[in-house]
Amino acid sequence: MAKNLTGYVRFDNRRKRWFFRCAPVDPKTGVRRERKEFFLTQREAEQARRKFLSEYERTGEIVFTREDLTFEQLAQRYQETPLIPVEYIDGKKVAGHRELSPLTTYLKSLKEYFGKRKIRTIQNNEIETLKLHLIRKPTRTNKQRTAAAVHRELEFLRAMLNFALANGWLERSPFQAVSGKKLINKSVEKRRERFPTFGEELAMLHGCRGRIKHLAPLIIIAADTGLRRRELLTLQVSDLDFPHRVIRLRAQNAKTNIAREIPMTARVVEQFTNLIEGLGTENLVFGGLMEFKKAFQTLRQNIGVENLHFHDFRHAFVSRGILAGIPQAVILKASGHSSEEWKRYLNVSPDQLRRLLEPIGEQTVEEVKEYARTVMRGLREAMQYDEIEKLFDVYSN
Repeated sequence: MAKNLTGYVRFDNRRKRWFFRCAPVDPKTGVRRERKEFFLTQREAEQARRKFLSEYERTGEIVFTREDLTFEQLAQRYQETPLIPVEYIDGKKVAGHRELSPLTTYLKSLKEYFGKRKIRTIQNNEIETLKLHLIRKPTRTNKQRTAAAVHRELEFLRAMLNFALANGWLERSPFQAVSGKKLINKSVEKRRERFPTFGEELAMLHGCRGRIKHLAPLIIIAADTGLRRRELLTLQVSDLDFPHRVIRLRAQNAKTNIAREIPMTARVVEQFTNLIEGLGTENLVFGGLMEFKKAFQTLRQNIGVENLHFHDFRHAFVSRGILAGIPQAVILKASGHSSEEWKRYLNVSPDQLRRLLEPIGEQTVEEVKEYARTVMRGLREAMQYDEIEKLFDVYSN
């Protein structure tokens, strides 16, 4: 190999990086063209130099024709292809995203940070710097970001760089671990374990009056089915199978893109029956309701319940099911958990158990206990757990 092609590896004192430099001749034009890339370690720079030379020796032209994209250019291409509204085939999601709003927010934030930087120059330690920047960056309400929120933005960046890698615009992702250190460490995320007590739920249902009365069926159905907000709001009348008392959630409406069946408790049947009166089979059960966050905040404030999210009723469904003795496999299949995240539902603290039946305001202990008995009995009946126990009794005899 010609001497001018072998290149060299050096340390740049100004940038505090190792780099390799090669200046081979472009076989198409006969003009010498420089290739220079920076790395954290001498070993990485040497490995990249050898890979570059091997590729040049084998193909000649590829090393010159590869596009050297800026982050802004990558963002534009990512927005044109993967970052598109969802596409379905036979009810299955095959491309795009259901909710683009948070992803476009991440894209804007990252474009502001990296701008016209060449994507091949972004190194592992710079992702660490970005991570620190995101941790210190306040939210719109001037609160500190959670580890989970920071990780979601980093995961989006990783997806973008993997997209560049797959298209040949990048040779190596800066997310590859250095010395075993992970840029995204899920173990530091604080898992939310809050779910409503029976007293809180009963008080909220009594508070659903006037302009916020539409929240009552949402709360009852969420607490007894574990449906997510979007899964609730996209339900159609035809998804409700009253003869078999199950909700047939479509794959295209489920977060995990997997269809599932959720048994209906007696009070859920009652709520759905009232909601769909006079509606056609293709109508939305909740009539096109898009959002109820402000109404839920108003309800919470009215009765003095703090630190409770609507999603916590999903947590209540799983936790109550387990406390009611329903097999974990049964309750988790109904809730549609696709990962080991469900294990946190097993960690009900003694304090949570103690507060579970506490009355609120003018409630009596017996009133809350009776409400709890009704809810738990309804879950067991809907999941046919008592029938399963009878079946076991038959076989044991």
